[in-house]
Amino acid sequence: MSGEQTTTQTETEQPSSGSNDFSVIKNFMMRDGKGSIMFLARAFAAINGFTFAIASFFNPGLAYACFQRLMFAFGLASVIRLSQRLGPVQFTKQYMISVVLEDSAHYMLFACNFYAHKPTTVIGVIPTLYCLLQSTAFLLTMLQDCHNPSWAILNRQLNKVKDNQQQLLRVVASAEIFVMPVVIIQLFTGQCGSILTPLVYYQFLMLRYMSRRNPYVRNAFTELKMAINQLIYKPACPAFIKTIVTKAMGLLERLSPMTYEQAPQPQAS
Repeated sequence: MSGEQTTTQTETEQPSSGSNDFSVIKNFMMRDGKGSIMFLARAFAAINGFTFAIASFFNPGLAYACFQRLMFAFGLASVIRLSQRLGPVQFTKQYMISVVLEDSAHYMLFACNFYAHKPTTVIGVIPTLYCLLQSTAFLLTMLQDCHNPSWAILNRQLNKVKDNQQQLLRVVASAEIFVMPVVIIQLFTGQCGSILTPLVYYQFLMLRYMSRRNPYVRNAFTELKMAINQLIYKPACPAFIKTIVTKAMGLLERLSPMTYEQAPQPQAS
């Protein structure tokens, strides 16, 4: 009898634990309405980003639809994040300066610039990985008070993503740099929708370079410069290539904007 009672008690506790966890999740999302909507938008964007990467091999129509949904959801999440950071819109000079300095404003510009662009993998990598990282952070916070063992597998996978955050942000920063030559090539091959696309993207890249909270683009530029210098100063490198590359790098350094002092612990926003 005692064994049957124990079994019955265990069976009744498990559904109770599961229902309690879902109540915790519901209450958590209700308390942070904007954050929850932003999480749903980012999760939707990440799903469409991975679907786009797969569909691009066998279904161009689906890939294009997923690419547009990715940019729309990414832009929506950026708008919500911007409103969280700065509050209601104000038509003042100080507010506009604050908008320009916000990472979320940069990515809102990114999403608008590429919404109708030809689907390109290196462009899709940026919002996909960014949304993956931010969705992971939100889920880990939300599941802290959930004690059902069924969440353990999900928590382990989320922690793996979190542990690789620095590497993923470096991938995002490198992709942001390499999109510039890709867009220029697309412009000259007739695959770029508008001549404004590379011009707007150049402004975006400069804003990312100046970012106060996220130094990864600046670090990526520095690492790229060091790698190029190692190549051109090798004895096997022809002198004319060394001259061309050196002058090109000098031009890029003159065009680079002012930078702000970076925060001690930068985070993706």
